[in-house]
Formats: sequence, structure tokens, C-alpha cells
Amino acid sequence: MGKTRLGFDIGSSSLKIAVLRKKEVRVEEVRLPENMVDDSGQIILPHAFAQFLKQTRKELSLPRGRASLVLPPGQVICRLVNLPRMTEEQLKMNLPYEFSDFILGMADQYCCDYAACAASEEEEEERNVPVMAAVASKQILAGYTKMFRQAGLHLKTVLPQEMALIQLCRNRETEEFCFVDLGHQVTRITVVNKDRIQATRQIALGGRNLDGIVAAETGVDPFLANTHKVSNFRDVLGLPAVAEVCEQIAVEILKVINFYRFTYRSNRLEGIYLVGGGAAMPQLRESIANAVDLPLLEPSDLLPEAGESAAAGIFAAGAAMGGE
Repeated sequence: MGKTRLGFDIGSSSLKIAVLRKKEVRVEEVRLPENMVDDSGQIILPHAFAQFLKQTRKELSLPRGRASLVLPPGQVICRLVNLPRMTEEQLKMNLPYEFSDFILGMADQYCCDYAACAASEEEEEERNVPVMAAVASKQILAGYTKMFRQAGLHLKTVLPQEMALIQLCRNRETEEFCFVDLGHQVTRITVVNKDRIQATRQIALGGRNLDGIVAAETGVDPFLANTHKVSNFRDVLGLPAVAEVCEQIAVEILKVINFYRFTYRSNRLEGIYLVGGGAAMPQLRESIANAVDLPLLEPSDLLPEAGESAAAGIFAAGAAMGGE
């Protein structure tokens, strides 16, 4: 852990960067230029993004260490699968069949990888091998490698959000973690249990909905509306329509958590971590705290050195740790 590692998380509206030195993590968040990334997280202008990344690297004096990137959900599928015991070669041959609903075209156009999980007693009895498996397009991976290389960075590791969270939570006393990612496009709830993802759900509400309200009320475009929202320009967060969307998001989160606790009766959830850009909104945090009967835990408890930036940089930090 002596070397410096970098973790990157490219969101719809901002780039999060984690700098890992020994066990200390520094997090930086930079606003992305307008129309740089589409709603699915796809980079629209690769050359422009490479130049933006290069300039960001210089402005933040980022070291030339190994870089890791966390992929957005729209570009990778990650799931827990149970397979019969087999050799490593057989496992790699069989993994593509676990993603037949995702793979379009030939299987050799995709990269499959996995991380073995510790088997439960039941899985041992059934002689199953539990693994966290992921698949992504080789073309997409090659595109990211090229962009990072043009920016003067060596992209060593690429991993899904789920594996970034597992890396973040490993070797801790607590075994079960619930993350609510209040993203720009959607809200995602993910429960990590030891070395696996126990559950994940997505809600079709996010920061973009709030931007739309602010844009309509103030007569500006959504890009500028996001800036007004972040700074609470002229108390736009006090608008009744904003409060209504915050309550809608909170109710949907409550439904997902209640369903999880009903499904896994032996769960030991101690609280939830609000992460992502929306975690900085007091109105949204208050709505969730009032709706969910679990305490809101501080992401900075997981990344003490990152302080208030921990909520935004949680995936980038996990990506940097995944470079180990």
C-alpha cells in the first residue's frame, strides 16, 4: 500500500477523483462541461474528455500513479451467481452464459471477470461456488484506456460500482452496509454483505428531476439550474415542488428498504449511507431521515480523511482500493 493509486468515477454531471496514499484518501470533485456525458454515462466527445482529464490532472497536481475507473451501471452488468464447482478455465468459459440477456453479438466482444466469495454452509453443502461476476464491452473498455492514456494516465483497473463498494467495505468490523446513491439520473440502493452484493434496486428519480423544477421556476436551462440548486441560489431549494420530489424519493427508498428487511429477516442493518451528489442537499437528507426508520450514517466514517467529500467520492475511493 506504499504506492499512490487513483480512482475515477465519471458521473453525469461531475468527475470524482480519489487519491489513495497508504491508507489515506483525498477526494476531489470537478464539474463536467455541458454535453460531455449523456444520460447513460456514455462519453459523447472522447477527445474533448481526454483533454479535460489532462487539464484536470495538471490543475489538481495528480500523481502519475496507477488509475482505476468505476464504470456506470449502464455500461457493465455485475451480479452474484452460484455455479457448480469447476476449474478456473471452465469458470471463465461459462461466465458469458450468465449474461446472455446483456451480451449482443459474439461473446468474444465482451470481457468477463469475477471475484470469488466465501461460501456459506448451505452453498458448501450444495457444492456451489458463489462469485461476483461482471461483464462489459471490450470496445468500451478500450475507449476508456485510450482516453486515459491521452490524458497521461495509466488505466490499470476497471470495475463496476458494486465491486468498488465491496472493496471499500472489506476488512471492517461491520458486515452489512446499505448505500443510497442519490445520483443525477437515478437513485440506486445497494446492500453489501461481507464480500458480496446482497441486493440492489434502482429508482427512476434523481437530481435531474430537481434541476427540471428549478429550471422551470427560474427560467434558466437545466445546466445552470444545477448550479442554482447546488448553491441554493435565491432559496430555490425552498420551492414546494422541490420538497415534493424530495418526499417522493424518500418514500421510494423506504419501500425498497422495507422490502429488503422483509426478505432478509436476519439482516443487521444499522443505518444507511447517503452518497452521490444529492447527499449534500439538506432538504433531501431531511426527507429521507423523516421517512426511513434507520439512522443516516456518515460516509466520512468510512473515509475519515475525505471529510465532507466522502459522500461524493465513495465509488472513486472504492475504485482506488480495487487497484490493489
